[in-house]
Amino acid sequence: MTDFRAVTVFGLHGGAGTTTVASLFGEDALDAGTGWPVAGGWTRPLPTLHVLAVARTHYSGLAAAEAFTHQWAAGQLPASTLLGLVLVDDGPTLTDGQKKTVKRLARKVPRGAHLPWIEAWRHLPPDPERLPRRLTKIIHAFHTPR
Repeated sequence: MTDFRAVTVFGLHGGAGTTTVASLFGEDALDAGTGWPVAGGWTRPLPTLHVLAVARTHYSGLAAAEAFTHQWAAGQLPASTLLGLVLVDDGPTLTDGQKKTVKRLARKVPRGAHLPWIEAWRHLPPDPERLPRRLTKIIHAFHTPR
């Protein structure tokens, strides 16, 4: 039996942070690994997955996010609905170029979000019950239909 959740989180590259992002949504999210997720199984019609793309803010992550937004805008990713793109900081500070790219990419999708570097998450997993207000607002925005 396939597990359909409110949000299906997938990475645009290895190490994107999908597990961390999915954990922020608690039981409402499924970590689908990498690659555009599409529902499968015997049930017809197949349900439409509501997906959230995740990438890091390093060069490879931003390049993957750039390529992804072009594919999505060209209609090359059918059968699921893109909720948005989450860009996860790859370190405690971003360069001006990274900041500009994050803002530009976030505007190219239905919803864009930028998760800041949180040092504590290097040692302990995030606790969905004790998130900073900014992250709670981001998660709520992805649950709210546009």
